[in-house]
Amino acid sequence: MAGRTIDAGLRLLDRQLVDVEGRFAGKVDDLEFTWPDGGAPYVSAILCGPGSLASRVGGRLGEWIESAHHRLNPSETPGPASISWGVVHEVRSAILLSAPKSALDVERFEEWTRDHVIAKIPGSDHAPD
Repeated sequence: MAGRTIDAGLRLLDRQLVDVEGRFAGKVDDLEFTWPDGGAPYVSAILCGPGSLASRVGGRLGEWIESAHHRLNPSETPGPASISWGVVHEVRSAILLSAPKSALDVERFEEWTRDHVIAKIPGSDHAPD
């Protein structure tokens, strides 16, 4: 897809991400652009998860999402999950990726929530025996 021009807002934002094994891997919440010296900007990464969605939502709800993301994230400086544009295989009604979900940075917040919140709920599938 090198050199291809598309309307990023229309063709990328809010699209589902599908990994190489056909599994849902998230949604495109935002994009990271790179501006080379003297060149046109290009999409260098897809950002997804609450760390990127908060800035798009904005207002009080966006602030709440960002605050919850910072409090519930294991990293001291949590940022959005980032997927290099290099793993994008094809842009269709969904964004098809050339990597498995397990190799992407999309499950960090989900895993932490499962281990620290869901696992503490009695009867959950992840509760200790």
